[in-house]
Amino acid sequence: MEAFHSYWSLPSRVRNNGNIGFADFELLTAMLSALTWQRHSGPVKMITDSQGAEFFRSVGLEPIWNSMDTSLDAIGPEVDPFLFWAAGKLVALKGMPAPCVMLDTDLIVWRRPELSPDADVVTAHPEELIESIYPDPSTFHLKNGYTFPVKWDFTQKAANTAFLYLKNEDFKNRYVDEAIRFLQNVNFEGLNPVTAMCFAEQRILPMCATAAGQNMDYLMTLQQAGTQNLMTHIWGFKDTLRASWMVQHEFCMRCVHRVMTDFPEKEEILANSSRLQPYWKEYRETQK
Repeated sequence: MEAFHSYWSLPSRVRNNGNIGFADFELLTAMLSALTWQRHSGPVKMITDSQGAEFFRSVGLEPIWNSMDTSLDAIGPEVDPFLFWAAGKLVALKGMPAPCVMLDTDLIVWRRPELSPDADVVTAHPEELIESIYPDPSTFHLKNGYTFPVKWDFTQKAANTAFLYLKNEDFKNRYVDEAIRFLQNVNFEGLNPVTAMCFAEQRILPMCATAAGQNMDYLMTLQQAGTQNLMTHIWGFKDTLRASWMVQHEFCMRCVHRVMTDFPEKEEILANSSRLQPYWKEYRETQK
């Protein structure tokens, strides 16, 4: 199965005075994500923009992907990088032919996932409709006469799309178009952009799939999501990592150890990376 990572650099550059804020622990997680998928499941492409591609080259990580695509350069100035911070994922998905797998760079799938042959759509796991993340649809102030499709069932749980497999090209495009159409017709004044993007990306998907007669499945239940036997998703751990240098350093060293244990042939990437070389040197010292 061909998978892709995506990284639209503009939201990061807007938040960081023109610089790309990609933490070391995020680089190492992306490296493990790509290498592990390649070993067990297939190639991984990075879909980014020119600035993102140059960043990955500058830190020596371009070789971890099978190819690099800068098609996110096509995202125009009409797309607000603050409000639509995850729009790059939707644009990347639209341009990737199905069947395909979309992987977040902070998700590691440790072995080849077993997908049901009857499944048209597979995500990481379902998500409860917690009000702080998925507010009632009536809280969104819609404009331009936009209304939600009548076939959408708002009692359905959301779907975590850190992993997303889509079998059918027509449905893939329908889902992306519906997500973008929603984002284009929401009044963001006073609205938390995170809730709008989560609605567009993770709540619309299962409703859209059911309405279109697509068979939906998950890699695991919500209760299994914390076991990390199949997947490790660090999204919920990022705030903890950012808050403590010691925790972040320990995590990075564990990642380097995993790369060196599972992928010793990739040592040169660590050794030559301007950002990751210090961890590699420290690891090497511990092995003496």
